[in-house]
Amino acid sequence: MLTTPGVTGTPYGIQPFAAIRPEHYLPALEAVLSQREARVRAIAQNPDPPGFANTVEALELSGGQLQYLHDAFTHQVTAGGCAELAAVEQDFAVRLSRHEGRIVRNRQLATRIEAVYAQRGELDAQPAALVEFWRRRLHRAGAMLDSVTARELGAVNRELSRACAAYRQELIRGAEKHALLLEDADALHGLPADQVAAAARAARRSGQSAGRYVLSLVSSTSQPALAQLTDRAMRRSLLEHALQRGADNEDRAGQIARLRARQARLLGHATFAAYATQEQTAASPEAVEDMFHRLAAPLIRAAAEERRRLEAAAAHRIEAWDWAYYTARTTGDGGGPAPQELREYFALDAVLADGLFDSARLLYGLTFTERADITAHHPAARIFEVTDKHDRPIGLYLIDTYARQGKRGGAWTGILRPQAHATGARPIVVNTFNLTAPGPGQPCLLNPAEVVTLFHEFGHALHALLSDVSYPAHSAPGVPRDFSEAPAQVHETWAFHPTLLARYARHHATRRPLPDEWIKHLGAGQAPGGVHMLVEILGAAVVDWAWHTRPADARDAWDAAAIEEQAVARWGLDTVPEIPPRYRSGYFDHVFHGPYGAGFYAYLWSEIIAADIADTLDQHGGLTRENGERLRRLLCAGGARDAMAMFTELTGHDQPRIEPFLRRRGL
Repeated sequence: MLTTPGVTGTPYGIQPFAAIRPEHYLPALEAVLSQREARVRAIAQNPDPPGFANTVEALELSGGQLQYLHDAFTHQVTAGGCAELAAVEQDFAVRLSRHEGRIVRNRQLATRIEAVYAQRGELDAQPAALVEFWRRRLHRAGAMLDSVTARELGAVNRELSRACAAYRQELIRGAEKHALLLEDADALHGLPADQVAAAARAARRSGQSAGRYVLSLVSSTSQPALAQLTDRAMRRSLLEHALQRGADNEDRAGQIARLRARQARLLGHATFAAYATQEQTAASPEAVEDMFHRLAAPLIRAAAEERRRLEAAAAHRIEAWDWAYYTARTTGDGGGPAPQELREYFALDAVLADGLFDSARLLYGLTFTERADITAHHPAARIFEVTDKHDRPIGLYLIDTYARQGKRGGAWTGILRPQAHATGARPIVVNTFNLTAPGPGQPCLLNPAEVVTLFHEFGHALHALLSDVSYPAHSAPGVPRDFSEAPAQVHETWAFHPTLLARYARHHATRRPLPDEWIKHLGAGQAPGGVHMLVEILGAAVVDWAWHTRPADARDAWDAAAIEEQAVARWGLDTVPEIPPRYRSGYFDHVFHGPYGAGFYAYLWSEIIAADIADTLDQHGGLTRENGERLRRLLCAGGARDAMAMFTELTGHDQPRIEPFLRRRGL
């Protein structure tokens, strides 16, 4: 039941979470791995001449049961709260790595795929694209390596799987260990009352006595409370706790980067960055570094100017723990709202129903209806059925909003079932956040950055929900990593669109609409976070890049502090030390556990693409059904078509223009 999609009897074939127990996973994994290997062996040894149906399509469909099981496990373990699952995560990862290695480095299978590739001109577009997908995947995995090199690569991959899983587990422990414990409420002056109450509840959950408070850490260097706490020493302490939490993971980051460098060398690449960018729209390390070069100078100038403005307002030197606080204070000057005043108008339930869901209705004609009768991967998650304008089923949307012990930090989008006509599967998509849970009977109030994050991740969810492809490999998003953020970044531009604000931005108690004169202070139509966030992201991107542009035989130490220092100095970011990288080596989950190794640059690269798309849509009327149909043509194709070709069809531009990005970011 756990490994058989489509026969579970659950709506949309969602995994039967009500019946799954932690002890089910490893036996189920062993069974499904054995079954898949037998299927692949039969494909590779088939005496009939290789063709699309008996080789590539058969290989594509051989992994459905494994994907079903893997997606269930991954979502449950990252949701937290289950020590039994966390305990077997490394074992699960290593077994899966061994299995994938045997599949993608099967020379006999690769030879059959080569024969089909030679005949791809006779195939329709999606089958031909699937042949290219599997050929590329096997070549990049080392299917054509000699046996000695292949064995070495397999050992490296297994060690890498263990190291990445251990990195994530230490990240969770470190976040809990370095949460800031406070003796009294005076230190929290400036925090809204609901957040003070949440800190008191967090202290009780951790076993502290009454009258104590715990400020839990979010995944990034910047902490939301830095914009609110009035006590400067308290702000400093909070930031230092955030920076210290990764110390126990720094050596592991070096281990992961060294293993990736060895992996790349065995596959014929000078660095892991060269290997990683080969199948991205950037295509080469040189293109990424050209982008860093074009962005660094204007960002540094803008940051220096903003620092001068903040220091004039503060009447003292601005340190890293001051920047957000004085930005919030100066933003409120001249009749604008204070941060706490804005939160009163952004209640989570309203943003969800009248913001996110309404944007999907206006653009794509989608309707979201809650389904309390379906069991999710975690009891706290909510499930919505998605239908189109004709009331036809599209898929399921899950949202898991609140932070809890053991849960992976940050915000992300996952797929429980990828859409594919060949399997009959409709998409099941999960948005995960780590918002602070409100007290009983109280609304969850959001700051503007959190509103934008919800719109961003919902953009990813819509990409997957609108997928309309034949095969799981192409199911949306399906596009290169440095393009996949673009649709979500386009969607976040509508977070403060006047049409949507009029619906969801109402005072949670009085239902009064957000005052018109305040809307301009939200930066409606502008990207959130300003220059500070851009410098943070660029800092994190160059740290990731520094790790992954090192060759495997680099003789100097793989030391986190030295590599971070060299990275920021190379691009001039050491001239604004008050803005540390958004993530550092010890708590960079995207890169050292997630799929963004040598790929964090994608957040900037794809935003340049997104800004050009958004500019085109604005010229055609903005938030309209017609523009939704334009976007749908890009979203529904997933990986079945070339991403940049679809960009050109939508915008009319061969390459993204940087000017819309610079305008959007006020540069």
